[in-house]
Amino acid sequence: MLSFLSLLLVAGLLVAGPAWPDQAGLRPPESAVELRSYGFGLIPLDGKFTRFHGWIRYDPANTGACQVMLDIDAGSLTMASETIRDRITGPGMMDVARFPALTFDGRCQGETVTGDLTLHGETHPLVLDTVRSRGTIVATGQIRRAEWGITGSALIGGPTIRIRVTVPDPASGAHI
Repeated sequence: MLSFLSLLLVAGLLVAGPAWPDQAGLRPPESAVELRSYGFGLIPLDGKFTRFHGWIRYDPANTGACQVMLDIDAGSLTMASETIRDRITGPGMMDVARFPALTFDGRCQGETVTGDLTLHGETHPLVLDTVRSRGTIVATGQIRRAEWGITGSALIGGPTIRIRVTVPDPASGAHI
């Protein structure tokens, strides 16, 4: 019986994956989650989420590896135009009344973060390219709206949305 329990414990440790010695919180104002689409294919429409939380687990000895979790309040999107913001968060697009949260769960792999994004009730893989600069990490990627079931107002919202997440670089010793 003891050897069976020992085997289960060892198997559980192997499945759990690597231990992450450090964890840093992701929240405003130290971090930012932004989006950009192009109205009429030309006019940049920028937005910023003001309510989100998450974490990044990392090993300072291996800056290319990490684990990331981020929960975003979809209704916290702010934009320069309230009319455009209401259109983007409304039932024809993000439909935040039915889908109030966006979530991302991913892992760093060298210069990218690969994971699953849940948006508009759909979960699909998303790859973000990362750039480290002056104590920050900027992760940027694009989604095709239709893949997440966001098909309304195609002319105003454009076919793609750029997502950009800026966080303090925990490897730089920046305070998070």
